[in-house]
Formats: sequence, structure tokens, C-alpha cells
Amino acid sequence: MISMVTDEEELTFWEHFEELINRLRIGFFAVIVATLFVMAFPIGFGPDGLSLSNPTYVTVASLLINRIQQDFLPVGVELMPISWYAPLEVYLYVSLILGVTLSLPVSIYELYKFISPALYKSERKSITPFAISFTALFAFGFALGYFLVMPATVRLLLLSAEASGLSPRYEFSQFFSLVAGGLFVCGFVMTFPVYLALSVRAGALETTQLKKNRRYMYGAVLVGIALIDPDPTLITELFLGVPVILVFEAAIRLASRYESRG
Repeated sequence: MISMVTDEEELTFWEHFEELINRLRIGFFAVIVATLFVMAFPIGFGPDGLSLSNPTYVTVASLLINRIQQDFLPVGVELMPISWYAPLEVYLYVSLILGVTLSLPVSIYELYKFISPALYKSERKSITPFAISFTALFAFGFALGYFLVMPATVRLLLLSAEASGLSPRYEFSQFFSLVAGGLFVCGFVMTFPVYLALSVRAGALETTQLKKNRRYMYGAVLVGIALIDPDPTLITELFLGVPVILVFEAAIRLASRYESRG
């Protein structure tokens, strides 16, 4: 016997809209709380402790900022805060990125609770593997960017400046915009096959179309990387090109399985 939702049980448009606003509000508050946490939570104090004469201590955000400088800046390169607000802008930017990342499980859960009533039981089961795939691919792309793409990018830019006879001094906020933007692009681009698999699962695309037009899609992905990547060189495109193609081919095989099951 097929159970159907009656008119009395079905929510109105405004009730759905109110529920969406409430869940977005929860996600927003989670971002704020996580951001304030990484901005203010101490993970270590200096030798003099925290006092009015020395109101500085190591936070999660400041630790990450120092870590990025240690991992990406060669010896002899100096970062200079050109404006008075540059250090504060970088601190807020890094804190917000960390806050969004830490609160992502809450946001995903609230989104799932909003759309789950409209999904069939089989569709609810398929959410978990796609969420795991998205997380794994984003982490893989981020790691690829952290250990390979962005170090090579920074070194190439430093070599070009050295070849021009320029001193190794760079603006503080621009350096973090380059690194953070590049890492985000690396992580986001690697999740592209998940969207293709979801489109095939929903019936919006067919694997035959993907196989036939794969060359154009590869070119579009590389052009998209070049447009959103803050790196003016071609290193990001070169290092991400091969992994994206391999993951794309794996996504086609995965999507074909869903297609055959349908």
C-alpha cells in the first residue's frame, strides 16, 4: 500500500520558507560561533602569560597563519603589511574560512533535514556515499594544493621576481589571498565529478553524453580553473589537469552504475 501525504499534512509555501529560514539561521549562528572560537580560543600562552601589558596569545587562527608562512615562504622572503589593516584583514579572513569549515557539518545536517521529507527512501540512502565522496575529493584536492600546487606556484613567482632583480618583499594580505584562494580552487575543482554523478543520478545527464563530449568538458574545466584561480601562472592548471581527468573518468564509471540500476 502506497502512503500519500494529504493536503492537511502538506506544508504551505510560507511554512516551507519559514522552516528554511530557521535552518539557515542555525547554520549562520554555527559559523559565527566557530569563527569566534578560532579567533579567541587560546591554544598556548607566551612566557609572560596573558595580561594587560601583554594581551597576545596563540589562537587557532594565528597558529594557521604562522604555519602557512613557515610552509610556503622560503628563507629570505619577507612579508610586509602595506596598510594598517592588512594583518587584521588576514586574521579575520583566515578565521572566517576556518569557521565555515568547522561549522560545515551543522550546515549540511540542517540542509539535509530540510530536503529529506521530499526524498524517497532510496534517495536518502544515496546521500551518504555522495557526501563521503565530496568530502574525500575536497580533502584530496586541498592536500594536492597544499603540498604540490601552491608551493610550486609560490616558488615560480619568486623566481620570476628574482630574475627581474626585485627584492623578495611582498604584501602580507595579497600573499594569503593567493595561497588561500589557490587551496580553495584545488579542493573545489576536485569535487566537480560529484556534481556530474548527481546529475546522472537525477536523470538530467546521460553517460553517453559525457563520454561523447568529454574533450570539451576537460577544456571547460581547465578554462574555469584559469578564470577563478588567483595564480597568474599555469601551474595550477597543469598540476590539477591530470587528477581532474582521472577522477572525471572514474565518475563516469560510477555514474554508469547508477544509470544501469535505474
